[in-house]
Amino acid sequence: MRPSFATHIPRRNIFTSQFSVHQVHNRVPGPRNARTSAGVSSMAGPIKMPEFYPHGLKTLTPGNTIVEALQLLGPGFQLRPLDTPSPYVRPKMALYDFNGKQRRWDVVEAHSSVGVVLYHRDLDSWILVRQFRPAVYASLLRQAEAAGQPPPPFSAAFTYELCAGLIDKSKSNVEICQEEILEECGFAVPLECLREVGTGISAAGTEGVPHTIYYAEVDSSMCVAGAGGGLLSHGECIEVLALPLTASQRFVGDSSLPKSPGLMFGLTWGYFNKLNGSLGTRPAAAADGADGGSNPLLTEELTLRPVLPA
Repeated sequence: MRPSFATHIPRRNIFTSQFSVHQVHNRVPGPRNARTSAGVSSMAGPIKMPEFYPHGLKTLTPGNTIVEALQLLGPGFQLRPLDTPSPYVRPKMALYDFNGKQRRWDVVEAHSSVGVVLYHRDLDSWILVRQFRPAVYASLLRQAEAAGQPPPPFSAAFTYELCAGLIDKSKSNVEICQEEILEECGFAVPLECLREVGTGISAAGTEGVPHTIYYAEVDSSMCVAGAGGGLLSHGECIEVLALPLTASQRFVGDSSLPKSPGLMFGLTWGYFNKLNGSLGTRPAAAADGADGGSNPLLTEELTLRPVLPA
């Protein structure tokens, strides 16, 4: 999801901004450009940081994993008060009458958004994205400072999410979904294949904007060479992951994994609707065991060949 407020305003590059206060912990040494360094190890993430691939998760973006993203992050992180109006969010105070008294509530004007539950037919898996979230790190940093603990590693602020995007341009919701799926995950999905699931309210206490979730299915024939992983020039380094359908509820219930509420809802909705046949049948070779272990397509070798070359 892109952190912009006004259309056509350049996004801040989170990987090259002035982060200079706190030292990075658990930083992985290596080349600065993840997109051109896949030769270092096409499986850098699973090999170097296997703990970031629980519940049968497989990376579909070799050379663009959490390891490469950590290499792109700078040496520190700092928080400052806004010194100019933000083009992304607009803090305001709402004054209203309640029970005969004037009340105040601080709010943030922000864009509505869309998210997409993506099912990969060939892999019998959900397609997720993972990326560094500065707001998550800022929250973890506050908690650590309050507890008198050292700053957390940047790796703690990589969250699992649905493919998603802000409604910040003159396009329909499904057109924005289609664009985000290609940009973040690398699949070309026809507009007619996007199905609306429902709409919830995002950050009701501060933003209160609609977040509409859609559903779509993809397969390896829909991959677009060179697409996916976000736009590095806009500060994005997004890892695309395949989560076996059979492991999705264990994944949702694992509180040690930072994940968005939209992802938790989407995977749960998709899991039960897939099992009861509302979303069509699963492949004949779909795994019935834990973590999709019997699905021959969910191997490192076969997964990495056809999907999203780095």
